[in-house]
Amino acid sequence: MLKEADLYRDKLESQWDNLKQDASGYGKQALIIGGVVVTTYLLLEAILPDAKKKEKIELAEPVRPVLKQTVPKRKSKFAVGEAVQSLVWTLAVGWARKKLQNYIADDHESDEDNKS
Repeated sequence: MLKEADLYRDKLESQWDNLKQDASGYGKQALIIGGVVVTTYLLLEAILPDAKKKEKIELAEPVRPVLKQTVPKRKSKFAVGEAVQSLVWTLAVGWARKKLQNYIADDHESDEDNKS
């Protein structure tokens, strides 16, 4: 009876060790993926201008409105800034995907080498 209990305990401990190693490996992969995504986002936010941000000027005194006749500005059919931003995002995500694939392939190969 004690031998069986020791056998089961040993099996559970080895399974627990395997689970901890797997969790550690997956955690490292998740951290790397998250780091690549965050780095890409921060880099793009620093490089590309933000078209949505507009400064609002608040006046201390209310001003009577002056009627002016304005000519509407022509809007470009093709927004160059948005196209460049889209292209940069596409390239950055593609680069991050390639790096991730290479990391996973290298990690998988090292796991196979360790098991052999």
